[in-house]
Amino acid sequence: MQIFNFVIGNYKNLCYNNYMKKNNRFLEFLIILIYGVFAVTIVLPMIVTAIIFKFVFGRRVNKTIHHLTPEDYPNLKTYPVKFKSGKNNLAAYFVVDKDITEYKAVLIVAHGIGCSRAGYLNRYDYFARKGYLVFGFDCTGTFESEGKGLKGLTQSQVDLDNAIKYLDGIEELKKYKLLAYGHSWGGYGLASELNSKTAEKLAGAATLSGFNDIWGICKYQMARYVGKAVVLVKPWTYLHYFLLYGKRALYKGIDGVNNYKGPVLVMHSTDDKTVPYDSSVAIHYEKNKNPQAKFVILDDRGHTLSRPPEVEKEIRRLHKGKKTQLSLGKSNIFEYNVNVGYEYCERMTVFAIDEEFMDQIDAFFMKVL
Repeated sequence: MQIFNFVIGNYKNLCYNNYMKKNNRFLEFLIILIYGVFAVTIVLPMIVTAIIFKFVFGRRVNKTIHHLTPEDYPNLKTYPVKFKSGKNNLAAYFVVDKDITEYKAVLIVAHGIGCSRAGYLNRYDYFARKGYLVFGFDCTGTFESEGKGLKGLTQSQVDLDNAIKYLDGIEELKKYKLLAYGHSWGGYGLASELNSKTAEKLAGAATLSGFNDIWGICKYQMARYVGKAVVLVKPWTYLHYFLLYGKRALYKGIDGVNNYKGPVLVMHSTDDKTVPYDSSVAIHYEKNKNPQAKFVILDDRGHTLSRPPEVEKEIRRLHKGKKTQLSLGKSNIFEYNVNVGYEYCERMTVFAIDEEFMDQIDAFFMKVL
């Protein structure tokens, strides 16, 4: 009987031990599976997002291969100044036409990403000739402004906000109305800025070729490299921006148009390859609730808009089928893309101005005034 009990007891212990071993293996497998899913869906996308943003926005933008100088426009007079945006001093200047002494208004011009105010002197010249006191500046991490890098897409709105505050604090300018013109990154920055209380100081705003929000344009650009896997970095893109900029990161251009109490001009071309129409402020025209907003949708003006359509076609013809001879090196990726886009063009072809097109913007501002 004792032998029987001993055998039965050992058998039970053996079964129990086998059961526990199987249970432990299943538990180990479950833990490994959970950690694996966690790593693939959370940790890895977080690391990838951080690397992408460090690469894209961690570098400065310097002069592009084609850029303008005040010497290209002998009738312009420039007055260099600096103002603070966060910890950085931003380089800026006031621009006027030498033959004009009475100004219509002060007009801020916000530049696109990958270039600087040196690429917008053709537009400064146009507005100066029309009688505006133009104010242009380099965003953080760009050209002559301070900053280790661009920081992020929302930085355009932050810098514009500080530019408006700077101008509002100059007593001699109080007699002029304040207007703003933003293109591309600057177009997003301006439309986004219209969500803020600082924008109440603006009498009117013209936003051209601007994207509507940070994710739409990030998705478009990132998908070129990682395809559909781009959806994995969406939450971390927003988290990254929210940690950098707080609620500003959530601003949308169309919301700015709706929240702003003044006149807004929104312009975009459906053939824009840099900021596709699907990602634009303009595509949301049906959501517009601002009775003073005007949406102009074009078809053949590319991204720049201010360039004549025939010149736009010529630039495309010059680049068709040609491979770039440029290397990225230490350049910012946006700066590199601008250089590649105009690699085979004459400098003044790049900066050709369509006076009739620009007249539409002047007419809009004149109605505001």
